[in-house]
Amino acid sequence: SVHAGWERVITPVPPTPSTPDEPEVHRPNGLVLDEHFAYLIGNDDGLIRPEANITRAEVATIFFRMLKDESRNKYWSKTNSFSDVSATAWYNNAISTLTNMGVISGYPDGTFRPNAGITRAEFAKIAVSFFDVNVDQTLGTNFTDVAGAWYTKYINLAVELNIVNGYADGTFRPNNLITRAEAMKIVNNTLRRTPHKDRLLPEKDMITWPDNMDKNVWYYAVVQEATNS
Repeated sequence: SVHAGWERVITPVPPTPSTPDEPEVHRPNGLVLDEHFAYLIGNDDGLIRPEANITRAEVATIFFRMLKDESRNKYWSKTNSFSDVSATAWYNNAISTLTNMGVISGYPDGTFRPNAGITRAEFAKIAVSFFDVNVDQTLGTNFTDVAGAWYTKYINLAVELNIVNGYADGTFRPNNLITRAEAMKIVNNTLRRTPHKDRLLPEKDMITWPDNMDKNVWYYAVVQEATNS
């Protein structure tokens, strides 16, 4: 899970200077960008399960952890209107605070469904909510399966911000439940982290996972980036 045994370890990372010839890079508001700490931990069995699904509560907790202190303090809340998020739930503060920020929302029936999986479209909407960009003025994409839906403009913006990718067949598959590896990829992109398998911590100093040892898998560096401070 992502809620137990987490400790914030701060390692300052100086920002990379830009040059006048570089295109504008939008940066998210309210998220920690200048400290590099792990935002995801493994399960009790020592596995990270990159190809498993991630729950809506876990996603809220990840972004809650990545909030700057001033943002967390400004929008801090312990209450929400969801019928299935109790005040004593481990994820209550995260969901209540991010709801107060306007970053996440529930369903028309008044539920949040914290233990349900989250779709790729829902995740894209959360990620772009941290950027001060007009979502109604986005350009279209070449995805064959995102037009004419509630999520179209959010996915379009996520593409423009370089935080999501589609599949080789030209689809985005917006209604598919997102995997933990895909979620980590989007969070890394949102935080402007660009990991590479050859530029990680030395193996003797790095937390590794029995189910993420193949360096040739697309998500190897993504997972290591998300789970190491």
